[in-house]
Amino acid sequence: MKNKAQITIFIIIAVIIVAGIAIFFIIISKTKPEMQRPSMDNPQAYIEKCARDAASEAIDIMLPQGGYLNPVNYKLYNDTKVAYLCYIKANYQPCIMQTPLFIEHFENEITNYITGKIDLCFNQLKTELEAKSHNVKMEGMNVSTILGTGNVQIKINRIFNTEKNQETRRFDSFKTAFNSPLYNLGIVAMDIANEEAKYCNFEYLGYMIMHKDFSIDKKPVGSGENSSKIYIINDRYTNKKLNIAIRSCAIPAGF
Repeated sequence: MKNKAQITIFIIIAVIIVAGIAIFFIIISKTKPEMQRPSMDNPQAYIEKCARDAASEAIDIMLPQGGYLNPVNYKLYNDTKVAYLCYIKANYQPCIMQTPLFIEHFENEITNYITGKIDLCFNQLKTELEAKSHNVKMEGMNVSTILGTGNVQIKINRIFNTEKNQETRRFDSFKTAFNSPLYNLGIVAMDIANEEAKYCNFEYLGYMIMHKDFSIDKKPVGSGENSSKIYIINDRYTNKKLNIAIRSCAIPAGF
C-alpha cells in the first residue's frame, strides 16, 4: 500500500511539472510577439523596428533575383528572374559589367523599397498618438541605407514632435542597424563578374579555398544563343544566398 501511495504521489508531481512547463511555454508564445512590437508611445523604437523589418523584407526579395527588386535584363532560373551582373549578347566575347557600382545599387534598391513603408509607419504613428490626445507635427523625410561588412544601417532624418499636457518630445533622426551578409555577398559577386569579364571564366573552387566564409555553385542554364551561367553564392554563417546571372564568351549551338 505504501509503494502504491508513493507511486501515486510521484505521478501527481510529474503531472503538475508537465502542466507547469506547458503553461510556461504557452505564456511565452503569447507574450513574445508583443515584446517584439514596440509601443507607439515609444516613437523611436517603433520607427526603427519598422525600418529594420522593411529592409529585411527588401533583402529577401533581392537576394534570389541578382540583387534587384524588379530585374529587367535577367535569366530565368527555377522560375526566378535572376539579373545579369555581367552580360553580352554576342557569342565568343567576354561580358560587360551591367552594374559596376553593385554595392551602391544594393543601397539604392533598399532605400527605394523602404521609404514608402517607413512613411506609412510614421502616418500610423501620428494617427495613433493623435487619438490619444497628442498634438503631432511632422516634417519632410530623408532615408538612406549604408551597407558595411556584415551589417546594414538605416538612417532616417525627419522632425517628429509630439505634445501632450505641456510635455513636448522632439525627434529629428532615427537610426538602426542589423546583421546581414548582403555587403559580403555583393563583394564576392563583383569578384566573379570581374573575372568573367576578363577571362570568360571564374575559378570558384580555388576561390572557396581562399574565402572559406562562402560556398559557390555554378549552374549552366540554357544552350547556344540562350546559354548563361547562374552563380549561387552562399554565406556559410547565415546560409543567405545571392544568385547572379552571367553571359560571357557564349558558344552558339552546333559548336
